[in-house]
Amino acid sequence: MNRLKNHILPRGRRLSQVMRSKFGVSLDDFDRALNGDIQAAEKIGELARQGRLSQELAPKLSQAYLEIINGSEVYNKAIADILLQAGKSATAINKSASQVTLGQQKYNHERQESAQEFVIGTNAENIRHKYQMNYAQIKGYVDAHFTKVDQQTSFLEQSNRPEIKQVASDETYQAKTINEALGKGENARYDLIPQKDYLSGIRLRMAEIRSALGF
Repeated sequence: MNRLKNHILPRGRRLSQVMRSKFGVSLDDFDRALNGDIQAAEKIGELARQGRLSQELAPKLSQAYLEIINGSEVYNKAIADILLQAGKSATAINKSASQVTLGQQKYNHERQESAQEFVIGTNAENIRHKYQMNYAQIKGYVDAHFTKVDQQTSFLEQSNRPEIKQVASDETYQAKTINEALGKGENARYDLIPQKDYLSGIRLRMAEIRSALGF
């Protein structure tokens, strides 16, 4: 059978071996496909298809992996910072608690000493009474303030639920569109992906309720 003479292969057999080992194809496949070998042609075509997909998707996938790795780094650093600060703050709290205990002990001793004299005892009682009255007043104010803050926080948590729900929905929609793009390329049908809207029609009503409640 007459064939085109290959003048190059005898001088590049080593490179041919490298091509076979590194890329999974050889010039034998090339020649067989030229001569009508369907299996050789399918092999070359499949590898070419994979090569095209790799050129298109590999940069995006590489970027996604980098974002995962970098995000993990930032996340774990944040956790470490939180735990380190928790240790420092716990030490500071323990120190403050010890100081309060000593302060209270000192207060008790001073009261025992002041009881030795009537005048000093009377003055101490007046001071104590005034302190207790002021304490009760400020405690009542602080308790009322706590109640108001708790109520405001509870309302804000409820009013923020549509926003939080929308954020999660938007992330889900974005993930679906990316998957659609990666899976179908130019044939992607983004119009078939439903997008939820939790904010439409509720923002004005929430603003009215917030105004009515004085928030």
